[in-house]
Amino acid sequence: MENSSNMGNAENVKSDDKIAELRKIVSESDNIVFFGGAGVSTESGIPDFRSVDGLYNQKYKYPPETIISHSFYLRNPEEFYRFYKDKMIFKDAKPNKAHLKLAELEREGKLKAVITQNIDGLHPVSYTHLRAHETRSNL
Repeated sequence: MENSSNMGNAENVKSDDKIAELRKIVSESDNIVFFGGAGVSTESGIPDFRSVDGLYNQKYKYPPETIISHSFYLRNPEEFYRFYKDKMIFKDAKPNKAHLKLAELEREGKLKAVITQNIDGLHPVSYTHLRAHETRSNL
């Protein structure tokens, strides 16, 4: 029976193999479409909605998805703007390694589109001329 340190080594080798396989696929591809979500921007310090500190796990008078809706904005603009200012604006957030790698792939002509639910603005900031397709969850 293998000891736990050897098992950890085996897991690292599998992970390294997967990374090498992904690198090979990307290097041989010239028509890449990236599908991403909140996990990309969490590395920039922007919380996602479902994590322990995410908006869905915090207590509000209304659910977050209600507060950021257009109809709520029309009925309660002050509450909407207070929530938006406190929970949706991250002035110090900067594109991270994932955004920068995507920008590199775009400059190389490999990345053709980015499809994301993210509305943090980091995708468009990080690309030279590619427009990120920021969508809602109901894509």
